[in-house]
Formats: sequence, structure tokens, C-alpha cells
Amino acid sequence: MNLTDESFKLKLASNEIPDIFPGTLQEADMANYARQGIIASISTDEIKQYMPKYSADIDQVDTAAWGIAMVDGKNYGVPRIWLNGRYGFIPTYNGAWLNKIGYTEAPKTLEEYEDVLTKFRNDDPDGNGKKDTYGMTGRGKSARNQLFNEVFAAYGVNPYQFMAAADGTVTWGGITDQAKEAVKKINQWYNSDLIDPEFLTDDQDQINTKWNSRKIGIKDNYMYHHLFGQLEQDKANGFPVVYGKGLIGPAGKSYVMSNGPLQTPLMFGKQLEKNDKKRIKILQMLEDLATNDEVYLRTTYGEEGKSYDMVDGVPVWKKEYLDTPQLQNDLGTGGYYNPFVDRSLSNAKFQMPADKQAFSDKLNAGNEIVSDLLGPTPLESKTKYLANLNTLEDSFYSKVMVTKGDAEKEFEAFKSEWLKAGGQEMLDEATKVYQERQAALK
Repeated sequence: MNLTDESFKLKLASNEIPDIFPGTLQEADMANYARQGIIASISTDEIKQYMPKYSADIDQVDTAAWGIAMVDGKNYGVPRIWLNGRYGFIPTYNGAWLNKIGYTEAPKTLEEYEDVLTKFRNDDPDGNGKKDTYGMTGRGKSARNQLFNEVFAAYGVNPYQFMAAADGTVTWGGITDQAKEAVKKINQWYNSDLIDPEFLTDDQDQINTKWNSRKIGIKDNYMYHHLFGQLEQDKANGFPVVYGKGLIGPAGKSYVMSNGPLQTPLMFGKQLEKNDKKRIKILQMLEDLATNDEVYLRTTYGEEGKSYDMVDGVPVWKKEYLDTPQLQNDLGTGGYYNPFVDRSLSNAKFQMPADKQAFSDKLNAGNEIVSDLLGPTPLESKTKYLANLNTLEDSFYSKVMVTKGDAEKEFEAFKSEWLKAGGQEMLDEATKVYQERQAALK
């Protein structure tokens, strides 16, 4: 059942509350349900006692996950993480073009990247005698918050995420000096005709079309698992693909943009607060679902030899299950029975064939991620203001990237407007929550 269905809300209103809520519950719902007395508070000590292996997995990925379920000083769920969120978007280049302009490897610094952009535009890298190529475009039509990932990451900032300020408070990436300098650089490149002018109206499909047809030589909006799935297409394109690292820029490290591993926790119905025996048994069951090989495989892939085979330690669907995805759905795959698919280090080995693991290791090694400081945190001010603030930010960044005016002056005007439009209130609440979490983790 979809958690937004009216029938589900009616059941809750009638006090028909499930013991476990599906993992698709959103942060705003979590806060509302906690304050309405619908979901149960639960001790993190109890979670660690009855889910020790899973808790260790969480600690290894990001201890901040333990703070996500905090509402008004109480914990309201079992933390969850997304394993691929440990990684970021990988700058990817047309290797034939790189060789044509004198590069034997991907650019490592922001300065080298600018040189590559310049030559991909001006030095006829496809050799057709025409000035009809660009280094990059953007996903402006469908994902303004992912425009020019690698450039903002080189400055150590994501314009659409919370980040720590030097004084210990929380700030918003989009109003920082780092973002200002990054967008000034992008504006400079745009006005030098180094960026495809269609970047604000291109989407993922158009980026792929331009890459496959050799109209652009860089793509920056894919993570390793996406790129792994594109290997056959890249081979069919007939040119070598070169994968880069995060560009060394003013931030001084190989940063890549990431959505981060933190996710909304798994929540229990209010009735479990007073039913110790049932609550503990559920925690023990969840521990098995996350960390017991046999239980994980049975709930995620069905029966070995019938729905899947083990090949080099990794489950592989039988042909009929690959050909008919509905058969997989009938088994309850995709998290229906097991909310920890791709969310526990203990079962990660079953999701990663050796070749995919080697590919991941190669592409992600040496990168550090830029991700949201707070993750999916339920802030009252966020609910009130963030949608309008994001609209304001989308509009501003779209304009400032292509302005012929004073980008710095325009940025400062935007920052002032953003703070007055609820941004300052949101930052104040975010700082309070962050500092409370930090104190609780000590």
C-alpha cells in the first residue's frame, strides 16, 4: 500500500496502526506521526542490544544515522542507510577526445578541467573540421540541483544541502562563499562559450544522446553503478571511456557530489512501546533480515535452485524470472519482505558480483563525498519554507550561470533574499538539531 493513499490515512485515523511501517515513510510524516502518537519511540541502546551486527554496520558507514530518527529529543526508529550513498557522481570523459588534445588521463585539477573544456570546444576533438562539440551540458530540465556536480564539489559545496559552517553552526550550501565562487567560474565558462547553451533545457536522455553521438565529451551525472550498466553501450559507441576522480580545486581534496547514505529510519507502531516481548522479537527478526545470509537470501531472492542460482557467491535470477519481472514481484522482492536490501554491509556481498565490485573499487577509490550534513531530518521550518526556497534558488542559479552582469553582486542579493524568505529560520532550527545530535553522540 502506498503511504499517501487515503485508505492508509483512514486506517491510521481509525487507530489501525501497523507494527512496522514500510520503509517509504518520509521525514515530514515521521515527525507528524511522532507528535500525533502514531509511531513508537524506541531506545537506541535496545536497538544495539538486539541488533548488534546491524548496528555495527551502521557505525561503519555513518554514525550520524543514529540521529535521523530524533524528534523532540526521542528516537523513533531503527536507522537505515543506503550503501551506494557512500559514493558520488563520477566525472567521465571521451578518451579519444582526451588523447586528441594531448591528455593521457582524466584531468585531476579544476585548472586542467578548464583546459579540457576549452579544447573540447575549440580544438575539433572529433576531427570533422567543424566547431560543433562541447565539453559538457547539464541536466537543467529535470535536476537543477545536480548541475555541474564536479565543479561545485571542487569547491567543497553542494548548493542544495546543509553543511557545517566554520563556527559550528549549520549553513546552506547555496548561500556560501564556496558556492558563489563556483557559480562565478561556471558563468565565466558559459560566457566563454565552453558550455552547451542548451544545458538548462537538457535532461538525462538528451545528455545520453549527445554523449553517444559525440556532441559532448564529458558526463558528470552518473554514479559507478549507473556507469557499470552503460558499459555495453559505451563499447558500442566505439570510443574509449576514461573515468576521473573528484577535481582538486579550492577545497583541496578529490570531492565528488553525493546524495549521502542517510535515510529515513524504519518505524514501529505506537502500540509496540508497551509490548516489550513483541518489540524485542521484531528487533531480533530485523537483525536476521539484515545480517543472516540464509534469511536475507530467502526473503530477497526466494529459493535457491528454483528462483535463483548462486554463481561465484552471488545470487543470479533464473532466466524465467529475468524474462518475467512480475515473477520477482510475486516473491516480494524490492524490499517488500526485507527492508534492508542494499542497506546493510553484512548482505552487500550478495549485491556485488566480482566484476562490479572491482569496477566500484576502481572508480570510487580516492574520492571523498560532499553530502547533506543532516540527511532526511524533519524540521518544522523545512516543511514551511524549503519548497519556496528551492524555487527561489532554482531561479537564481539558472539566471546567474548565464548572466552578462555582475555575478557576485547578483549572488549577494540572492543570499539576502533567501535568508529573509525563511532561510534564516531554517538555519537556526537546523543548527539547534545538529548541536543536539552532536551532544547525544558523545
